[in-house]
Amino acid sequence: MIDSRRHRFEPGAGRARLWSAVALGGLVGVGSGACRNTPPTTAGGSGSTTVGGSTAPSATATASSDADSWGGGMGGTTTPVGSSSDGASTTDRGTTGDPACTRNVVLMGYWPPTNEMLRPWSTNATQNPGGWVGENWGGHGYDVYSFFPEFPPDGDPTNDSIGDDGAVGSPRFDLRVDYQATSEDFWRIIDTHQPVILITTSRGGQIGWELEAIEGGHGQGNPGGPAQDWSSDQHGAVQLPTETSIEPRSWDAISMYRQGDTLPSQLPLDAIVNATEPLGVTSVEIDPNTSGNFLSGFLGLHGLYYQSIAPHAVAAGHIHVGFGLPVADAAVLIEQTLQTVLEQHPARSVPCSPR
Repeated sequence: MIDSRRHRFEPGAGRARLWSAVALGGLVGVGSGACRNTPPTTAGGSGSTTVGGSTAPSATATASSDADSWGGGMGGTTTPVGSSSDGASTTDRGTTGDPACTRNVVLMGYWPPTNEMLRPWSTNATQNPGGWVGENWGGHGYDVYSFFPEFPPDGDPTNDSIGDDGAVGSPRFDLRVDYQATSEDFWRIIDTHQPVILITTSRGGQIGWELEAIEGGHGQGNPGGPAQDWSSDQHGAVQLPTETSIEPRSWDAISMYRQGDTLPSQLPLDAIVNATEPLGVTSVEIDPNTSGNFLSGFLGLHGLYYQSIAPHAVAAGHIHVGFGLPVADAAVLIEQTLQTVLEQHPARSVPCSPR
C-alpha cells in the first residue's frame, strides 16, 4: 500500500512536483504495478509516530558557478551540537597519528539539501574548503566522514530533467543519482572506511525530517526479477540496477529483500524524534513504510544490508529530508541526529572499524 503522504507535493511548477515524487521513491516500479509496502514488526523499538507541525515549503539550493568551488553554503564551519565526551579517551586513539582503535561513522547524501548539510564532514577540500570537522566529533570517540554528489553549474538539480547530467550529478564526485554509480561508490566507500555507524539521507517531500522505519520489500508480485522492482533512473544506457551492472553485494541486497522481506532501521528512531522535534525547525515523523523504489530506497536498503552483514556495524538507517527545508535547518537536524545516535552507542561499547 502506498503511503498517501507521498502524493502531497508542494505548490509550484510541474517539474518541482515530479522531483518531490521521485525523491520519495514514489514513482511506480517498472513492471511492478504499484509499490507495495509491508508494515514492520520492529523498527528500532518504534512504530509509526507523527510529531511536530507542517513544513512550509520553500525551494532552496546553494548555487555555485564553478564545479571546483563547492561548499560555499556550509564550508565546514558548523559547530557540533553538544560537547560531551562519553566516547573513547585520548589513550584509545593513540598518540602517533595512527589510532589504536578507530571507530568510523559514514554519512551519505544525494540531492540538496542533503549534500549541503553534510559538507562539514567531507575530507574533500573541493567540496569542503572550510576543513574537515569529523575527527573525534563532539568528543564522542568517533571519526565522521561524509560523501555526496555535486550538481554543476548552479548546484540545483531541479533545473534539469530527471536523468540529465545536471540532475544526476558530476562524475567527478561520489554518489551520482544513478544505480550503477551509487552501487560502485557505496561499496568503495564502505570497504575503505568500514563504518560502525552508517546514516544515509536523500531528498524527500513535505515532511521535514522523515525517519524511515524499513527498507526493501517492494518487489511483490513482479515476475521480471529484482531489476524490474525499481523505477528507471533515466540516465545512460542501463537505467535499472541489473545483475551485470551493479556490484554483486548490491545485487544480493535487492534480490534478498524484495518479496515482502524488509530490514528494519537500526537507528534509535524514538530517541531521534525526542531530540529533534523540540528544536521546532520542521515536522519530524517516523514513516512505517519503505523509502520507495527509486534511488532513495536503493541507497537506504544498501545501508541496512551492509549493517546486517558487517559484524562490527552497530547502527544504520535512512532519513528523507524535506524538499523545501533550508540548509541551515537541515544542518541543525543532522547534527542533533548524529549526536543522538552516538550517545546511544558509547564508543567504548562499540568495536573498532576493521583496518
